[in-house]
Amino acid sequence: MLRFRFTADPARLAALGAFLSVLVAALARGRVHPDEVFQFLEPAHGLAFGYRVVAWEWVEGLRNWAVPGVLGGLLVVCRAVGLEHPWAMAAVVWCACAGAQAVGTLWLFRLVEERDGREAALLAAGVHVTWGGFLLYAARPIGDVLSVVPLLGALLWARRARDRGGLREGLWSGVLLGLAFVIRYPSAVFGVPLAVSLLGARRWRSLAGLAVGTGAVLLGLGVLDWLTWGAPWFSAWRYFHFNIASGSSASHFGRQPAWWYAPIFAGMAPLLLLWHFLRGLARRDVLVGAFVFYLGVVSALGHKEARFLVPLLPLFIALAAGPAAQDLSRLSGRRAVLRLLAGLYVLSSVAAASVLFPLGLRQGVVDATVSAGRDASLTGFLIAGPPEWNTGGRFYLHRDVPLFVSAGRPEEELRERLADARFSHALVDGKAVEEDALRAAGFCLQRRWGPVALWKRCPAPRS
Repeated sequence: MLRFRFTADPARLAALGAFLSVLVAALARGRVHPDEVFQFLEPAHGLAFGYRVVAWEWVEGLRNWAVPGVLGGLLVVCRAVGLEHPWAMAAVVWCACAGAQAVGTLWLFRLVEERDGREAALLAAGVHVTWGGFLLYAARPIGDVLSVVPLLGALLWARRARDRGGLREGLWSGVLLGLAFVIRYPSAVFGVPLAVSLLGARRWRSLAGLAVGTGAVLLGLGVLDWLTWGAPWFSAWRYFHFNIASGSSASHFGRQPAWWYAPIFAGMAPLLLLWHFLRGLARRDVLVGAFVFYLGVVSALGHKEARFLVPLLPLFIALAAGPAAQDLSRLSGRRAVLRLLAGLYVLSSVAAASVLFPLGLRQGVVDATVSAGRDASLTGFLIAGPPEWNTGGRFYLHRDVPLFVSAGRPEEELRERLADARFSHALVDGKAVEEDALRAAGFCLQRRWGPVALWKRCPAPRS
């Protein structure tokens, strides 16, 4: 049998995962996707401080205010206690998201324990909280990863509902599925395998509970949208029209082939468990159905992004845990082999969190934005090079000053802003503006972060 010491307690594993995810976010900084800033942090900052950058999704009404409202409440508390440094506020958000993920770890543990036993559950939770491909996202305010928490709970209660046939089990599964949907609308896909599983087992009471629980949360969403957008379920209808009915998503962001996710997922998933995962697919239960059906749907859609695969990572681990625990128990006396496997796992985990995903962080841009915002002499901020969605927005600047992003604007407009004395600071990524042009406009170099440079208007010469 496998023997665990510190990791023998699922609560300790959950706490370890929360700590590691915050540590990874603090070391990596930046952001892993624009939605982290512009879909959640920016509206939350607007609620708490009264100003923000409004992304196009919020203009079109494709988002609801549930998560930004919660995060906005956290930022209001930060404001009340004087905690307004952008990295301090980000740390509060990271800790909140990591705490939510800790709950998801406990639900994952219970799900695997009831499916494959305690040893498999400890293995699943241990891999989940230490896998770099997930840790890179775990503490971030992104719907794809936040929705994982209630999704794991919904799968746990759906499995219990299939086994027991109770109304209560179905009700809890429905409530949690509804919350996953509110956080991230594509989570609706998981409702199909859950319902099919209960239908196939003829668990009518549980199916009724699933419908009631989901319906109650959807009713709450309708009220929220009515209060914030002026019409019930406004954001949900707008989202599905844009991404599904009209096909606008693929036309705006490009269309990728169905196989596009294969190499992406190979870099995200712990492939040391691949053989065990393939064996786990033979179970054909609700967990397998959820993985296969969701992967099929996102692969069929034209618009694809790596973050869409994040909900599959804990499901991959859960499916592989049972067969992997059995094999590891047979190796319990072979320390050299176990050490080799542990070393390979650590290397692959670090690679998944660093080597494979370095370009999305925009670390230098965000660091420079924070630095500019902390300068009391800032009167206007010009960003040359990255498009707006690759910047830190108002959250990381945390100053209500004129903001100009040159990407997509005529060159003449950029020159006008450089000559405008209101713009005291300029962030330049790469060669967007030649240094001679900046010096000629009266800027002096303050600091570099790799290809990113922060410039500030030179002090006027003394007479």
